[in-house]
Amino acid sequence: MYNVVMKTPEVLVVDNFLTQECQDKLINQVQCDEWTQSQTDDKYWHITDGSNYKASKRFVKDAPFDDNYDIWADAIKTFADTCDDAQDFVKGYTDIAMRCHAYPIGSKNPWHTDMGGVTYSYYLHKHWQINWDSMLLVMPKDSVEYKQMMRKLPGTKQKDTYASVGTLEMFEQAQKQKHLIEHGLGYFIAPKPNRLVLIGKNVVHGITRVDKDAGENVRLTLTGFFNFFKAQVVNV
Repeated sequence: MYNVVMKTPEVLVVDNFLTQECQDKLINQVQCDEWTQSQTDDKYWHITDGSNYKASKRFVKDAPFDDNYDIWADAIKTFADTCDDAQDFVKGYTDIAMRCHAYPIGSKNPWHTDMGGVTYSYYLHKHWQINWDSMLLVMPKDSVEYKQMMRKLPGTKQKDTYASVGTLEMFEQAQKQKHLIEHGLGYFIAPKPNRLVLIGKNVVHGITRVDKDAGENVRLTLTGFFNFFKAQVVNV
């Protein structure tokens, strides 16, 4: 039985998701992963968003990994397969991506829609205080017109790593954000330790900046997409 504390058209929130032993092993494991700092070519973040870090990306279909990431692969798959409340978000999924993200003080994640996909965030850090901020902010579904992709003018060619999905802007965001401030209403979800959040398709959301009061504490999350791609059948 999962401890569902909130369900809206936008999100599903589950508290006390893992046992303490599982949390400890996962925190231990992610610290032994390969970590990189997000670069300006990764336009999910903007150059004013502060430094953030990400571990290696994996997919549940490739499990077992023969390490403690198997704990998370099993937990998120079992949840997706058995939690009735989650089916409105994940029914029909074919795979789940997984990676760890770290937000130290000064970092945030700007308003976005996760490219229209269903995503999740699990708060792996052991401690968090409300005045450390880094809240998940959510706009009510269909409350604003929001186009994440940047329009390319004639002659512009895609050179970055988003060639297969389109263009995410680095500058000139004011017009795109206009509808968000005009609506100006929504709700927040705190990064409470051991909390899992599912975010539905096309939900506009963002993460506020980690406050300096957090000190050396880091907002640590296991995150990823639910894939809904169908395998192609080739007749031979």
